[in-house]
Order: sequence, then structure tokens, then C-alpha cells
Amino acid sequence: MSSDLLIAVDGGGSGIRIASNQSNQIENVAGFSHGEKDLAEYLSTAIVNYTKRFPGPVKKVVLATATLPANDQQYRAIAVKIRERTRVSEIWICSDSVSAAAAAIENDGVAIAAGTGITAMALGKNRTVAFALSGDGYLIGDEGSAYWIGRMALNQGLRSRDGRGGDAQLLTAACKFFNSDAYHLAHVVHEANRPVHEIAKFAEVVSELAGGANAAAIKILETAADEIVLIASSAKSMCHGDANFEVALLGGVLKPGSLMNKLVTERLHKLNVKILSESPSSITGAMKLANMATPGPFQEFVKVI
Repeated sequence: MSSDLLIAVDGGGSGIRIASNQSNQIENVAGFSHGEKDLAEYLSTAIVNYTKRFPGPVKKVVLATATLPANDQQYRAIAVKIRERTRVSEIWICSDSVSAAAAAIENDGVAIAAGTGITAMALGKNRTVAFALSGDGYLIGDEGSAYWIGRMALNQGLRSRDGRGGDAQLLTAACKFFNSDAYHLAHVVHEANRPVHEIAKFAEVVSELAGGANAAAIKILETAADEIVLIASSAKSMCHGDANFEVALLGGVLKPGSLMNKLVTERLHKLNVKILSESPSSITGAMKLANMATPGPFQEFVKVI
């Protein structure tokens, strides 16, 4: 273990985790989605508050987050705000897909993390090159994520309200979940404090309905599983993978024992890949990055400040 203080941060919409190489305690901080908070202020405050418990300077902070800065100015703003309030030599900022891959993929393979959103990072050519896949955020992507599942189910429920097809049982379940009548449901969802997060949480109800044989819910989950398997298939092709190509399924949507995990795993067997039944958490990957002298295969996807 390095004697220098290293801080690792990993998270997204459902929550942010902070750890160090000098403590076994992991701190949990509320997550956020695009547009909900000032990115630089929120992340820098969480890091600074955590580092107050340690004396002396910080050698490195690795910040792996689902909500990445959009430009160099925003990257620098995070670094400036951190360094205004604590002494830190080096800051690495990257997607949580990087930390997921660093944690889970030992050889060539892809780590797919599906939570509120979805993201994936593949490693190929004997773990010398990396490829980013999927994600793209709730506005234009995130197919197969909890948010996407919840949104599709809400859409099907609301369509049933005015005779445009859809499914009445999904509407009833959505009204109960969001504590609304059918007419006001869409308004209640849009006015929620954290609408993306709340829609993602509704995915758990959709999974329960699918387990109870609701045809519309089953179709949504099957489509989500197809999207996730497409990520794995694309990653294997990009990396020229063989039967030893590793696929790690991470995040709440794909937790072991869940219906989504079952649907995805069944489809992955047809791809002739090595499915990793258990994988270290992404915060473990962020700490691995903190212990690396250089980003290595992740060089293209890590901003060093």
C-alpha cells in the first residue's frame, strides 16, 4: 500500500462513493444526474469534505463519475475548486466506465454497468487498448438502463389512458408509485425533485410486473436485455475477442439474481464469451487507477490535471 494519501471517487445518479488507501471506510454521498447540480461545486465539495479527516496533503484524487464535464473549462473548474480548499498534487477525471473496467476486466473484455444510466468500457489487444461504448445520457441514449426501462413503462402506461395501445396495469402501477391519478401522472413526474432518479427507481416495479407475467413489462425488459447484449457483441467485435472475452455485468439493473441479469445472461451464452459471475465494485477500480503511475490503456479517457 502506498504511504501517500490517495482518494478514489466513483458514482452516478444513484449515489457517489468515496474511499482512500488509508481507511477501510467508504463514504456514501447522494448522487445526481445531468443538470441537477453544479458539477464542479458538488463534486469538489464532496471530495474536500472527505479529505478533512486526513492530515497532510493528497497525492492523487481519481474522480470517476457518470456525469462528465463537457469541456476543458469544466474540467479545470473542478480541479480549481478542489485545490482551493485542500492540497492535492494530481487529479484524474474519467467516466465511471473506466473504473468499472479497471475493477472487473483482468484480460480482454468489457465491463457493462447499468444503473440509473448505462455505460461500458472494453479492453482489447491483451489489455493494451480501450474502447468506450453506449451511455450517451438519458436525453439521447442509455438504452437498457433503469431510467430507460422506467421511461418506456411510463410511456406504455400513459398510452393506455387515451386509447393509444399501451398497458393499463403499467398505468395503475405508475399512478401508485408516483402517488398520482392518471390524468396528472405526467405532470407529477416532470415536477419531481429528481425526475430521472425517480423514473429509474420505477424500473424495479416494472421488473416485479414482468416477474408476474405482465406482457408489456416483459417486452420492455427483453428489449433492454437485447440492448445490453448488443453492447457486449459490439465490444467483442471491436476487440477481436474470442471465447475468453470477458463480460462483466455491473450495477443495480444487472445485480445477481435479478430478472434482467437472467435475461442478459441467457443471451450472452449465445455469444460464446466468458461471463464473469462476480466482479469487484467500481470504487475498487477507481482505487486501482489511483495506484497507477499512468492511465495505461485508458489514456484517451482520463483527464490528468
